[in-house]
Amino acid sequence: MREIWVDPQPLGTRVVYLVETRSPQEEVELDALFAEMSSYTRVCQLCKGKLMSFVLQVEDSDTSILDETDYILRANYAFVVTQRSFDMLIYRIVEELCRDTGSELLPLPHCNICGDVEPFPNTVVSLSDDDGSVVASRSYCVKCTAQTAAPSNKELIRSLLDADEHDFSKLKNVELVRLPSHKHPIRFRVR
Repeated sequence: MREIWVDPQPLGTRVVYLVETRSPQEEVELDALFAEMSSYTRVCQLCKGKLMSFVLQVEDSDTSILDETDYILRANYAFVVTQRSFDMLIYRIVEELCRDTGSELLPLPHCNICGDVEPFPNTVVSLSDDDGSVVASRSYCVKCTAQTAAPSNKELIRSLLDADEHDFSKLKNVELVRLPSHKHPIRFRVR
């Protein structure tokens, strides 16, 4: 292993939209709408088919896009449910509705500590080899990141990897040397 870097992700307000489609054309329209939205907000699709579900995350200061999206969906589709948060309860509801409607539940990132589904991980730790290729990328939810808080970035990385479901014990005693970087705010060379 050559480098480890951490990409802290922005927090924000999350909204889950569940939309029942009546035709393949409506599925295509919804895909296009949310694809367009991904250029200015974070979008993650939960499922596709007769039931289409998306999670949006916006900065807390600009939630008008969420209300506008709700208005557009309700004006154009027969059945729309909006949930102003994302948690395991709403995810289980989406799972059950997928089974009932024959829709496809899409694979999503999950927290590599607690195992909860996490469409927008709070912290992502990536490990690369000598040629710069990512050999492992680990995602952590805000709750687990906060619980493993440490006095320094170096200790945060060690705490997250110690708590991870994967065994990273071989990294326990390696030396981490801070590297400057514009692309990744927290970056270390592994020695």
